[in-house]
Amino acid sequence: MKVLREITIKQILGVSLGALFSAMAIRFFVRPADLVPAGAGGVSILLIKESARIFNLTLSYGVVYLLINAAILLLVYKKLGKKFITLSFLHVALTSLLVEILPGFQMTNDKILLAIFGGVVNGIGSSLALRMNGSAGGTDFIAIYYSMVKNKPMWDKIMMFNIAVLMYSGWRYDWSLALYSIMYQMASTKIIETYHNRYKLSSLSIITSHPDAVTEKVLQITRHGITKLDGIGVFKNKYKAFLYMVVNEFEVGQIIGAIKEADPKAFIEISSVERIEGNYRQKPLE
Repeated sequence: MKVLREITIKQILGVSLGALFSAMAIRFFVRPADLVPAGAGGVSILLIKESARIFNLTLSYGVVYLLINAAILLLVYKKLGKKFITLSFLHVALTSLLVEILPGFQMTNDKILLAIFGGVVNGIGSSLALRMNGSAGGTDFIAIYYSMVKNKPMWDKIMMFNIAVLMYSGWRYDWSLALYSIMYQMASTKIIETYHNRYKLSSLSIITSHPDAVTEKVLQITRHGITKLDGIGVFKNKYKAFLYMVVNEFEVGQIIGAIKEADPKAFIEISSVERIEGNYRQKPLE
């Protein structure tokens, strides 16, 4: 298949390592502390608990987790690229498998430590998958789908859903464990927000004597618009062009390289963008 040929070894290794971290978070932190990790994993655990309580039926975490991810994907797959879906399901499948085969390990009996560091480990696993242009599946699919629609990160909204799941868990089972689980989720979300930069925006202000060469180079690697203003450099009283554009944070390094290739003396100012209104082209997921 064409999509399989386009996936690099680096992406496969990165997603596989991310799946290992995600599975370790469940096996070494969530289960010993009896936490509910929220998201698809949390819903899976709640379904397993409810089926055991109501129907006296023991379900496999790996199977339930896989089925929930498949159901969510059916809702959003038209907006997501084939490579992204393939890498995401590689992560989901490996996580489901590794959770079942990794040996149990009790690091500590301190539930606070298990919650915080488990969240960090899970956040690293999800971030690795996202960095490789995949995801950890589950609510990540929904977060990325709406991030593409809204042109801004949506992890905070997903965290609110996760907290609602945890509140149900506290009401039904144990409030103290639900609060520990919220700590786990907040630590995980913070790691993801910090290291996932696809939907973070930056503005570039470029001052150059060669605007045509710069814009030609930049437009070879991105389709974002560029606004050009003509001006005069006051210090030497020479012509300068002012170029302005808004790009995704993950594109900044590549774009700066293109600018420097066209004009090594270009002056570039980079700023974070809080939000935008109006038309903005989001690079589609492959």
